[in-house]
Amino acid sequence: MTRKRSSRILIALLVAVMLLIPATVASAQSTGPSVPPPVAITGPRLSPPAISHTDVINPYTVYNENLVANLPAQSLEADAANGGATQEKPGRGIKQTATEFGFGILLNDVDMVCNDFNVEDQWPSTTGATDIWTDWFAGWAPFALDDGNYQAKNVTFSRERVVGPGNNFGDDQHSAKIASNQPYAAGFGSPTIAVPDGYADGQVYVAVNYLIWDHDQNGMDYDWASMGVKAGAASDSATYVNGYVRGEWSKLEQVVPINGASDVMVLLQGQSPGSFNSNIYFDNVQIAFVDASNSAAYLADCKLAE
Repeated sequence: MTRKRSSRILIALLVAVMLLIPATVASAQSTGPSVPPPVAITGPRLSPPAISHTDVINPYTVYNENLVANLPAQSLEADAANGGATQEKPGRGIKQTATEFGFGILLNDVDMVCNDFNVEDQWPSTTGATDIWTDWFAGWAPFALDDGNYQAKNVTFSRERVVGPGNNFGDDQHSAKIASNQPYAAGFGSPTIAVPDGYADGQVYVAVNYLIWDHDQNGMDYDWASMGVKAGAASDSATYVNGYVRGEWSKLEQVVPINGASDVMVLLQGQSPGSFNSNIYFDNVQIAFVDASNSAAYLADCKLAE
């Protein structure tokens, strides 16, 4: 990566993150601003490093303050959705079963994708611009809540080379990963995506594949994935859909009215209220604009423009 290209990407990354600041991290169907707002995560993070986690919170504090007194409604929904199921085999966080989306760690190819997180040199860690735990991809910028027991410094954002690529492992085969064994609420936010001419009065369809590692923490399946869409990138509200499927690739999708906005933004998020081995993966973003006559136009590229 040249210095000129690196500077261009960093500037656009910071602009994108500034637009994320009003966005909520707590997932719900329709949300207003988060108080406090999430913070931008920029790398490298070396002092302190993200791994190993620093200032680990006393597990009794996490249990009493997060899991007893302030357990999010989405955590209860996630736990109920799993129905008390245990891991397929002890220690196996990803099932070795075939679904419509993939087989085990392998995610099937998807048509009409605008971001597949694949191109290696668009992950800054591969060029030395950041550390491997503070990564981003082509303008999809990391952010996290940094308040109380939710400490942004303990969340990792990384290029995943196995879960997703599966047996297609290679230099340009990746997914995006958010992880921590401490409480966190974090995500990747897209660059500002312009609404094409003729679609401002229509809708935007957004979909993404996700996988939640099934940590099987004594039945407390409290972490979850979510996807938010902001109609108007600078808006202080977003519309969310949550994902609770565990141990296998699944899909989040929703259709959101554009309401005359000139641009949109997508937020891919993970949240865990406890000290669990939480790992959430995302891949294959699809975005289509739908006009008033129900004609859809899929984006070929929703990454940062070079």
